[in-house]
Amino acid sequence: MAIVKPTYMINNTFNLKPEKLKLMGITHILSDLDNTLIPWNSSEPSQELIDWVRELNKYHIELVIVSNNNHTRIHKAVESLDVKIISRAKKPLPFAIKNFVNLSSVSKKRVLFVGDQLLTDIIAGNLSGVKTVLVKPLVDTDLRKTRVNRFFERPLLKLINKIYKLTWKENI
Repeated sequence: MAIVKPTYMINNTFNLKPEKLKLMGITHILSDLDNTLIPWNSSEPSQELIDWVRELNKYHIELVIVSNNNHTRIHKAVESLDVKIISRAKKPLPFAIKNFVNLSSVSKKRVLFVGDQLLTDIIAGNLSGVKTVLVKPLVDTDLRKTRVNRFFERPLLKLINKIYKLTWKENI
């Protein structure tokens, strides 16, 4: 069960407040893209995302998009933002996250991985040895392949709540 257990569960990515993250020692946020930062069926950042990235930058917290999507899709969605991109990450495999951590010489303790799916994002983050944050999806719809994951996630979330008493919080 520990492989799918997030460190935190919060309602929305943008409830990760940079001032609190800085106090926790976080210097890097690695984040999924679809339904975590933007709706899966959107190709533009919301004003809320733009403002959040601006706040992260003020606190010297680097945002890195780690997505299974191709580079073109990710770049189009976040080209106006000051972020790094890791495409075709092959989550739940941990290699993209581990490579970033190793190449940037950042301590795993200073990295937070954020995503909306247990079976891809949280497993990848946990296998990488970083703290993980599960967020609720931005929209209620999903791609067909994601719907399959959601079907299996529902009972896992109930089990996580029962075993670990981990529930949704407004923020960290």
